[in-house]
Parts: sequence; structure tokens; C-alpha cells
Amino acid sequence: MKLSHLPVSRWLKSKALGLVPIFAARLIYWWGKSCSAIKVVNGDFEAGRAAAGQGCVYVTWHQRLFNLYFLHHRRPITIMISRSKDGDLAAGAAQRLGFDSVRGSSSRGGSTAMFQLVEAMQSLPLTSAGMLGDGPRGPARKLKMGALKIAQATGAPILPFAYGARRHKLFASWDRFMIPLPFSPLIVIFGEPFMIPSQISNEELEKLRQRVESSLNELAERCDRWWQDS
Repeated sequence: MKLSHLPVSRWLKSKALGLVPIFAARLIYWWGKSCSAIKVVNGDFEAGRAAAGQGCVYVTWHQRLFNLYFLHHRRPITIMISRSKDGDLAAGAAQRLGFDSVRGSSSRGGSTAMFQLVEAMQSLPLTSAGMLGDGPRGPARKLKMGALKIAQATGAPILPFAYGARRHKLFASWDRFMIPLPFSPLIVIFGEPFMIPSQISNEELEKLRQRVESSLNELAERCDRWWQDS
């Protein structure tokens, strides 16, 4: 279709939206680079997996989405991003930051996305999954089953983790989204890994889900207390 046949406002909007992932990726990259003072706690297991070329199912809360940026340089990570217009922009930015992605969520296309993520991890053992345990719509800090199902299918451990920033901004969103202010020192705390047996009852799987959820909440609280106690 020729440009002259398109309304100017529609064309401008399309062009502007196309630039959003580019600018977002550059902003996140330089924002993250400014927060270079990062202390890692309980990171031996994660480092060992990375050195051995073995993947994990990283899981964190949607509030602490910035977590994933600090891991992408350590190993290949494939993340699940919703099939929404916002997800389109997020996927474009993620690609420019070095992430692979599959598209789906608990409400739309989740089964297909999980199959693709499992397939990616099985075909390349170094690949890890990056999961937002309560995303994309919540409820906040309530873990969904997706991370456990992927760990069960791949045999990779679930590794909960969280970050905190000495100086940060909390937004008035459903998840109270946190973003570190530029040049703020950070703390990243890994929890203990969870292995999900291939054969397990629904009751036992639910107990494991609750344990991972509790671990994530404890990690988030430890990160928030870190700057008060230090």
C-alpha cells in the first residue's frame, strides 16, 4: 500500500511504535549499566550451573522484572511474553537486549508458549527460562504453575531470585512495579533450587508451588531489608 493512501496520523503512529522497542532497549541497557555496584548473595549454585553449561528455570515476581536484565549477560535466557500490544513492544526490546522470547501467558497462548520454551531448553541445554511467577496480570505475589510445569518437563531446577535497590521508584500498578534509580547499588539474592519430579501427584505439586511462592516472598523481603540492615 502506498504511503499516500494511508492517513498521515496512522502512518506516524506506526512509525513511532516501531521506534519504541529500540529506544526502550537502549534506555534499559544504559540504565542497567549505571547500576554497576551489584552484590550477589547465595549465587554459587547459579554460577555452577552456568559454568557447567546447564540451564535453570529462573523465576521472580513481576514487580522485579528488572531482575532479568542482570542475568542476560550470564547465559542465554528465553522469556515468556504475553500476546498483547504491550507484549509486542516488550518482545522487540527484549530481542535487542539479547533475549529470546516465546509469546503467551496464562490467559492466552500459554500452552503453546510453554511447549516452545521446553523445546528450546531441551534442544540447547545451556538455555534457561526466565519466568515472571505472577505475570502478566497477577494477582501479585501468587505463583502460577507455569514455572513448575516447565521445570518438570525439562528436568531443570527452579531457581527463585530477587533484587533490591538502595534507591528505587515504586509505581502505583497492580504489582507495585519497582525500578532502580540510575547509579543505585543493587543486591541480588538467589534462593535454594527446587527440583520438580517427573512423576508427582497434584497435591505434592501444589505443596511445591507453595514452597516456591514462599521462597520468592522471603527473597523479596530480604532484598527490601538489606539496605535497612546495612
